[in-house]
Amino acid sequence: MTTKTISPMQTLYSKLDTLGFKKSIVKKLLPDWWDDNIANTPAGLQEASLILSKYLSIRYSSLIGDADPTFIVPKHKFKHASNVEEKDLTKAVALSCLAARLTLEAYENECANLVNISAKSIRKTLLARNVPWIDFKTLLDYCWEIGIPVIFVENLPSPKMQGLALQLQGRPVIILTSTRKHGYLVFHLAHELGHIILGHVTDDDWVVDEKITESDCDNQELEANKFALELITGRSDAAYRSESRLYPNTLAASALQVGRANKIDPMHIVLNYGFTINNMGLATAACKTLIKSLNIGESDQEIAKSTFMQYVDVDSLDDEKALRHLIGM
Repeated sequence: MTTKTISPMQTLYSKLDTLGFKKSIVKKLLPDWWDDNIANTPAGLQEASLILSKYLSIRYSSLIGDADPTFIVPKHKFKHASNVEEKDLTKAVALSCLAARLTLEAYENECANLVNISAKSIRKTLLARNVPWIDFKTLLDYCWEIGIPVIFVENLPSPKMQGLALQLQGRPVIILTSTRKHGYLVFHLAHELGHIILGHVTDDDWVVDEKITESDCDNQELEANKFALELITGRSDAAYRSESRLYPNTLAASALQVGRANKIDPMHIVLNYGFTINNMGLATAACKTLIKSLNIGESDQEIAKSTFMQYVDVDSLDDEKALRHLIGM
């Protein structure tokens, strides 16, 4: 009778699995040169443990020996649904941290002084560029220009957050994950930028938004929402309604008229309206009409990815494979 020998690397995979990292995920992050047989020697296992502790924000000492693996990520202010535990989101936060760290290694822009920046000043600055309104692309470019990377992380394990505002060694980074193709990400981005500008984020305190809504009652979330609304619409309490019943085509047409007159993204107006009257189905249908009217070709996620590649020299990284996997490029 023979006994099957469990390899050192398999033991490591099993440890990571207890934290929610499946073997298939881990292998996609490991360097191209990595071979599991390397871990068959003590030095090789040490190297594997060092790589994965760095990649997954896990305490190195907890990956060796019989210790239970533990995360080493800064304190987070989690805003999450009642059926989602904070510990369940930590693995998505850890991988987002990896994406942020690698991005900063390959991104040259210094972070601007954010002290005197406000929602009002950003809106004024961007509208002075002769844009019709502040849409996702306009705000996205601004964030990169002032030294705040915005990363759409496509490949995260579930459950995951919609937004994360974090800081590494004094450098703020914004993570977005929503797959809704049009309209939503401008508010998500403005909200996370608000957390950063308003001082909610430090190296030791990050904000994790499992859901981003305009009705949150938490003080910091209210502040970030007001910041976002003022930046996008010019009013921190903007909530759109109508005196008569609107249908998708009439809502889209009205949003275009109001948007052009007040320099407000019509996509935001439509979604804000749907949220205000609790009819997101109507808003979604109106968005489809606006996409055609405005001749919108790219999704917000595609815009985020292409903009990312303009600012980040991914090829310069030794960890290129891991970053490309996370951002889906």
